[in-house]
Amino acid sequence: MRLRKVASLYFTVLLLATLSFVPAHAAAAQKSAAQPSSGPDLFIKDFDYSRLAQAVAAMPPSPDRDYFAGVLANRDGHIDDSIRLLTKVIPQLESSNPARAAIALRSLADDYTKGFRYNDAIHAYRQLFPRFASQFDKQERKSATDDYQLAVLLRNWPPQTVSFDGDIDLATQRNPVLGTIETSLTVNGVTAPWILDTGANVSTISASFARKLGLKLSKGSAKVDGITGAANPLHVALLPELKVGGATVRDVLLLVLDDDSLSIPTGKNQHYQINAILGFPVFQALQRITFTADGHFLAGPGSPSSANGARLYMYQLTPLLQCSVENRTVLFSFDTGAGSTIFSQRYRADFPDQFKGLTKKPFGMGGAGGVRRMDAYFLPQVQLGIGDDHAVLHKVAVVPTMGTHLDKLYGNLGRDLVDPYRSYTIDIANMRFKLGEKLPAISKAK
Repeated sequence: MRLRKVASLYFTVLLLATLSFVPAHAAAAQKSAAQPSSGPDLFIKDFDYSRLAQAVAAMPPSPDRDYFAGVLANRDGHIDDSIRLLTKVIPQLESSNPARAAIALRSLADDYTKGFRYNDAIHAYRQLFPRFASQFDKQERKSATDDYQLAVLLRNWPPQTVSFDGDIDLATQRNPVLGTIETSLTVNGVTAPWILDTGANVSTISASFARKLGLKLSKGSAKVDGITGAANPLHVALLPELKVGGATVRDVLLLVLDDDSLSIPTGKNQHYQINAILGFPVFQALQRITFTADGHFLAGPGSPSSANGARLYMYQLTPLLQCSVENRTVLFSFDTGAGSTIFSQRYRADFPDQFKGLTKKPFGMGGAGGVRRMDAYFLPQVQLGIGDDHAVLHKVAVVPTMGTHLDKLYGNLGRDLVDPYRSYTIDIANMRFKLGEKLPAISKAK
């Protein structure tokens, strides 16, 4: 997705990562967040989940081990294990270690949200606020408040379920304007393209499309901040049934935004209207998803497995891909809705030698509310180890601090990572990612 001469429009992960719901109560006290000193506490703070797993494996049975294993299980996609471990240890943490209690309650609420147990998530958040949320930095407090308010909107909603009646093999195409991957779905008798976006935390539709589908919107509403800071109204709607090939997903949560909030600038006085985005909770229900270069979306328990691929973790509803750079293990978010990869300031801080001789150049990202312009470095070439594979990225933008979870990671990987390959698989059941065979190089004309 490109904005004329500036780099890729990276709209969905920023749109959904900067949700700013109007709080029902005042935020927690603005005192300094507790800082973990070393060891496993620091691994959690630094998103160093591979070292956290090593530390947990070496621990004898104890409440400490239950806490760290519960947090790791949350990040590793083992929701039931995480709930069991964290509910056992939280009462002790509430009286002995406020910093750990905050992380445990936040992780537990996230477990319940992923399991569509919204009432339980509300209860966990109400334990978190106001006693322990002050342990977080400002960004994380805001994120927790956002997620709490969304859970309140979903009180007493039914859980999402899925059934499989056949194979899932859908034709996909590239959107000619945005470059996103989309497929045609028929919902409530309306056939339309849906963007397939692993970076979208929740499936999202425009208000006009919701009316076309005949959906009833929530009476309660919230606000969402666009990339330019403009506030946009938001409702939620329940889609009773969604057919995805041979799978039927029931009671699907949809965020509903005004059309203007999903109108993406593509040039001077030009915009493209997005109407439907399929997000991560639906992909989670499908267990495994594969995109192929020749235009197929394969999914379901019978689709190709990638059990021997690179490790995946979850940070709330964002998939994180473990890669290696210069023999160091690092984590990126991965978003099929983003045309190009961007790296964060953390990457620049940890790999300063790659920036020698580079100067900043203009860069822009578009999304809800318009375009955010900035200056960024551009790395000519970056090599990433991804499991047993090695990928090469070109002209990677390294952006300033964004004020989102992207700052805590090393960046976000876009479609430029996977476009040179015949396929790629996101195996949510096994929390693995696998690249297929590399496509033949296209020779340039002399």
